[in-house]
Parts: sequence; structure tokens; C-alpha cells
Amino acid sequence: MARPVWLDRVFRGLMGVPGWFLDRLEPTPSGGAVPEWTEPVLRDRIRAEARWPEAQLALEPQLHVHTDEAGVLGYEVRGSTVFGIGGLNTTDVASLLRSFVATAGNGARRHLLFPVRESERAAVHDAGFGTLQVGVEGWLDLADLTWSGRRYQHVRHLRNKAQRLGVTCAEVDPAAVAVELRAIHADWLRSKRPSWRMKLLVGSPGLDRPGDRRYFAARTEGRVEAFLTLLPGADGQWGIDVMCRRPDGAKGTMEHLILHATACLQAEGAATLSLGPCPMADVASPGPLGAVFRTLYGSSLGNQLFGFQNLHVFKQKFRPRWEPVYFAAAPRLGVFELYAGCRMWGLY
Repeated sequence: MARPVWLDRVFRGLMGVPGWFLDRLEPTPSGGAVPEWTEPVLRDRIRAEARWPEAQLALEPQLHVHTDEAGVLGYEVRGSTVFGIGGLNTTDVASLLRSFVATAGNGARRHLLFPVRESERAAVHDAGFGTLQVGVEGWLDLADLTWSGRRYQHVRHLRNKAQRLGVTCAEVDPAAVAVELRAIHADWLRSKRPSWRMKLLVGSPGLDRPGDRRYFAARTEGRVEAFLTLLPGADGQWGIDVMCRRPDGAKGTMEHLILHATACLQAEGAATLSLGPCPMADVASPGPLGAVFRTLYGSSLGNQLFGFQNLHVFKQKFRPRWEPVYFAAAPRLGVFELYAGCRMWGLY
């Protein structure tokens, strides 16, 4: 039996109590002025230098942007914590991070970073950051993906069910369906227990400034049932950012939509598609923190509060190639840094 929503809110409120004191003890640092970039100039640079699909998140309107000769990194500031997001879109990771620490939020007590991939960890360590695995990311290799065989039987079944219910999928012009997409996104947020979103992991729908996003929508006669957005990376990479469907939408709609978007990318010769990170899933980290992560993922309480396991189970239907993703912090990495990061992720 599910716990009442008010109990979840109380639990999250208690988790936020230390942060309330933290915000008052650690005022936002001065310095680290935001560069006077115009959006078109910044977008052109991100388009040219992006390695990972989430690079576009640096253009989210609530974020600051750090730039230097090595690269671009979006970040948010809360109290004396600076959190870099959008991936390390540079071949000189260590140089970018050193200048980030020196100038972004100058005087901050801690600098956080997510996501970090396995190939970047050595350079991240060279820049003075510690890293810790906090989940996995699912990648689909598109060149030989056919969705045939028993391996994909379940996802095909769900796709076929949606088709029988009259669901069709297509890439859409966001301006033409913006009102419906905004309403679906708002309903999706309200359906969460309690309403929340992992704001530094998932971008906004970007309907006011689509930029390089692509929008795919699933429809039945008379209304849009669901949509997803894709962000481009380098070397034929794409990544799913926002996935939303109506709470009363037809079962199998999102699976149908993902298979359709995948087929479109394959027809264009794309190489890979990221399904996005799954926090706390398949964490192999030793010690107490690893045990906490596995409990948050595997327990009924953790799943009801955060939905980590549900997210992983959904993406596992597509049988992706799982790769570890890491959280990084400087000048130290410990429980307090993880707590500060979770607050800024929007977990409570």
C-alpha cells in the first residue's frame, strides 16, 4: 500500500533541514562574473565544441556559464556551492576545470560536477576533483539495432499495443504544438509524488528557445499523448533529454515514441543514442556511501521517494549498453558534498 503524499513531503522536508541552515551559514560568494555572451555566440561555440548531448543544457536560462579557451561549462550557484553541469565538452578537461574552480563562484567552498564519464576521470582527478560512481547511463548503438528477437520482445509488445490504440508518432515543429506540450509537461510534473524534477539532470522542454533540440510527439486522434526531446552531441551522438506523457495516456506510448525516434536517427546515419543517466543504479562503489546508494535504489522507501529503480527498469526494456557515470567534487568529496549536490539536483 502506497504511503500518503503528505508523509513523503514530511520526509523530504526533514531531509532539507540541514540545507536550510547551510544556506544561512554560507552566503553566495562574490566574484566569478558571468561572461557577457550573447546567446547566438554561445550557442555557436557549444555547437562547435560539444562532445556530449547534454552540452546544450548550458543554455538553460537559470544557469551561469563559465568560458575559457579550453571550453564552456554551465553551472548553478547555491550558497557556497557551485555545481557544473552539461558534461565536459573539451579535449583539455583538466585546464577547463582548473579555470572553473578559480573563477566560477570565486570564494565558493565547494565545486561539484556531473556527469563525469570513465574516459574523463583521470583528467578530472588531475584538476583536484575526487570522483564517485553514482549510477549508470544507457546507450543504444544504432548501426546494427533492429529491435528483433526475444531480447526486445517486451518493448515491441508495448509498441504494438500503443499502435492498436491508435497512437502515431512523428517529429513535430514545437511552435505548432507548444500549448499542448507545455500542458503535458506541467501535468507530468504535477503527477510526481510530490511534484519535483531533477532540474540539473534534465533540462526544460525549451519551447521558448528550442535551439538545436528536436521534438518527437505521439498522438491519438484529437490530442498529443506524449513527447520527447533530443539533443545532439559529437560524432553522430544524440541524447534523450525530456520525456513526458499524459498521466492517462495509452500504455506503451513512450516505448512507441522512443522506437520511432530511434528509427529516424538510424535513417539519418546517427551512431548512438543516450537514454540518459539512471541515478543509483548498478553502483559498485565500496564502503558506506555505496551501501547508501544501493539502499536508495533497491528499497521500497527509496524507490517511492525518488523513483530511481522505476527509471532504470523502464530504460532496461531497451537493452542499452550501460556505462558508469560519476559525481565529482573539489577540494574534497564526502557525504556533505553529496548532500549539497542532491539538494541542487532537486531531490528534496
